[in-house]
Amino acid sequence: MIAMPWQGLDTPSSALGILGPSARRSAAGWTVDEMYVSLRWAEHLMRESDGTITAADYEDVAVQVFHGVGDWVFTPPLYDVDSYLVDEFAEFLTERGIDPAIPVHMQKYARKFIQDLAVEIAADPPDVVGFTSTFMQNVPSLALAKELKRLVPGIRTVLGGSNCDGQQGATLHRNFDQMDFVVSGEGERSLPALLNRIAQGASFADVPGLSWRDAEGHSVANDPAKGALPFAAVPAPDYDSYFEALKASPVREHVSPMLVMETSRGCWWGERHQCTFCGLNGSNIDFRSKAPARIAQEVRDLAERYQVLDLVMVDNILDMKYINTVMPELADLECDLRIHYEIKSNLTRKQLSSLREANVLYVQPGIEGLTDHVLRLMDKGVSAAHNVRLLRDSEDLGLNVTWNILYGFPGETEEEYRALMKKFATLEHLQPPTGAWRIALERFSPYFEEPSQGFMFRRPAEIYEFIYQVPKDQLHDLVYLFDTTDQGIVGAIEDELKQGVEEWAKAYARSDLSYWSDERGRVVIEDRRASWPEEVIVLDERRSNVYLGMFQGAGVEGVRRRLTDSGYQVEDGEVEEMLRYFVDRGLAFEDEGRYVSVALEVDPYRRKLIEGREVSAAR
Repeated sequence: MIAMPWQGLDTPSSALGILGPSARRSAAGWTVDEMYVSLRWAEHLMRESDGTITAADYEDVAVQVFHGVGDWVFTPPLYDVDSYLVDEFAEFLTERGIDPAIPVHMQKYARKFIQDLAVEIAADPPDVVGFTSTFMQNVPSLALAKELKRLVPGIRTVLGGSNCDGQQGATLHRNFDQMDFVVSGEGERSLPALLNRIAQGASFADVPGLSWRDAEGHSVANDPAKGALPFAAVPAPDYDSYFEALKASPVREHVSPMLVMETSRGCWWGERHQCTFCGLNGSNIDFRSKAPARIAQEVRDLAERYQVLDLVMVDNILDMKYINTVMPELADLECDLRIHYEIKSNLTRKQLSSLREANVLYVQPGIEGLTDHVLRLMDKGVSAAHNVRLLRDSEDLGLNVTWNILYGFPGETEEEYRALMKKFATLEHLQPPTGAWRIALERFSPYFEEPSQGFMFRRPAEIYEFIYQVPKDQLHDLVYLFDTTDQGIVGAIEDELKQGVEEWAKAYARSDLSYWSDERGRVVIEDRRASWPEEVIVLDERRSNVYLGMFQGAGVEGVRRRLTDSGYQVEDGEVEEMLRYFVDRGLAFEDEGRYVSVALEVDPYRRKLIEGREVSAAR
């Protein structure tokens, strides 16, 4: 089994880590080895370029998913040429603000790399070569499979992974003869079944989700599995091959390895209200999670076996029951772990504290918007106040938050984004988004499945014209990304939004907004944000009551009730005047009548993560 580029250099392949044990356990008589060609490719680039192409350059290409850079690099060995559409693709990248120099340089080495690797494998050929393919691993896998079949025609090849989901898998099989088999769906069930039938010389007709060829050479696509795979059938991962390969590789000097682990599949929110733009779960959105009793022990086993403390949970969303079951057990491990989880953005401060105590230090909450209207267009199920509250509480608790702003939704308006940008200064002491991006039209998303929602016109994204030589009707069924008519905001407002995000990021490094209560119970706020005058603000008792009451988020009537319940007489318009003051002074965030306080608890030892480096939050 092979992990081709562009598998990350700093992480093992979750697919290989799980499918290896699955095959060893359920495919009798087979010996299974894993090969990290991703590491080999990085080594090759460093060596052949005399170090001018670095491991960092590899990683830069590996994240260019929406521009197909990694697939294009490997087109020469796929099409038996020394170079492929170099000038055209370079122009395509340049028009999108991407420097084509490194990808163009890399492509010069791709053909020989694939040829040499195929010769090495063919010298002692295995019976089956399996490829796992996600994002930009299709063309590298197809290229190596083609060369292997040329050298050893009898070798069996099989492709699986998220690039093979649904009709994509059958389409890949129809159009690329170098793949004998393509597995659509979860491989823990289908791969061992395929290997057993190969060994027995039996029919492949009952292997779920398998595309294969009959005696006449016609492509046959079996029906998918009935029902999602129970998580009890998913073994603990084995990453021995990755760490052995990394230890022997010159790339090791440039990599800080991390572990990856899967504790759930699917999306419990998406089962009920799939986010309109999201296609990540593909055809299998049913949510399943690992038994809580397994997780802490498996985490400890991985950390001890590989002596690595950074752990990325690759789940699409945290199982909420883990907060009370798994997190206390992780906290009790007494390991200095650094865990990453994807979460929903309406977690409470108490729930976030449980994550922090369990050494979940990095979270990706899927914020993606700070206006209620756009969040409803996304079908997010959260409010802007929820998102701001999470940013504030995460800053208070020392959680590192990765998020971005998405736009391009049918029904959004320029006016609401202009109003939002005026609020950025209020939030500049909180962790900024990584950027502002127009949404892509992704296969499996509600926007793709239901054109009436606003994206009637669609065609395979332009990037694929530089990658695949297949008929247009086949290309439509093969690819994940589609070009469509821009919806929502367009033009200058896009640049203004991106610029506003950049300014927020610059201001964050030198901004702080803290509060405490004095001996009389009054709230004292110290403002040291970049865009505001330095000031210490002492609120009177009434305003202190209101400010503290907004920490969970509150509306006008809720504030009024809190004041009345606290024994205050409330005059007409008084609540509105106080709330207006807090918003105008940048001490509270408001959207659609929901208010949330944004000051942090005073902490002279608070640290911020700026460009990967911890710095003091105080100037």
